[in-house]
Formats: sequence, structure tokens, C-alpha cells
Amino acid sequence: MNIHIMRYADFTLEEIKGKLRFRKMENIDSTYCEEVAAFLDAKNAETRKKINHLVKVSRLLNIAAETLRDFNNESDQRLAEFVRELYKDIRENEPGISMEGCDQHQG
Repeated sequence: MNIHIMRYADFTLEEIKGKLRFRKMENIDSTYCEEVAAFLDAKNAETRKKINHLVKVSRLLNIAAETLRDFNNESDQRLAEFVRELYKDIRENEPGISMEGCDQHQG
């Protein structure tokens, strides 16, 4: 059951085997508990980052679909603005991305 729950929480089998060795309560030491707690904190931060990404992707898809359903200058501008905002976020997180070809989409 524990393995199924960990897999559901998106842990790899390697993570489960390596970090999340299930032990009997009488054999758990504080160093192990701290190590696993730090690992879980990092996994939670990674999960929240994925959630934030997926929320933005969902919003992009919604705006794009709305634009196509009722295509007009206003809806097209709303989509373009969101795309620029999203691209700005992407560039901040991945500085190696160039601005080449972006001039035509400004405005």
C-alpha cells in the first residue's frame, strides 16, 4: 500500500527504494527522519513548481480556445498579451532563450 501511495504522489521507484525505506517505528533515528523530511520538502517544492507550470499551460489553452471560438481583434490581443507575459516568464527562468523573431509580436 505504501508503495502505491508513493507512486500516486509521483515518486519514482528509485526514490522510494533509496530515500523512503520504510522501517519499523522502533528502528527510526532522528538523522534519518531529518533526511527524509528534507527530501519530502524538496519533492513538494518540485510538485508546486509543476502545478504552477500546469496552471499557466491550462490558462494558455483556455485563452487560445476562447480566441478561436470568438475570433476578433480584442480576443486576439488578449491571447497575444498572455503569450508575451508567458514568454517573459520563460526567458526569466531560462536566460539562454533569445528574443529573435519577437519584434514582430511586440505592440
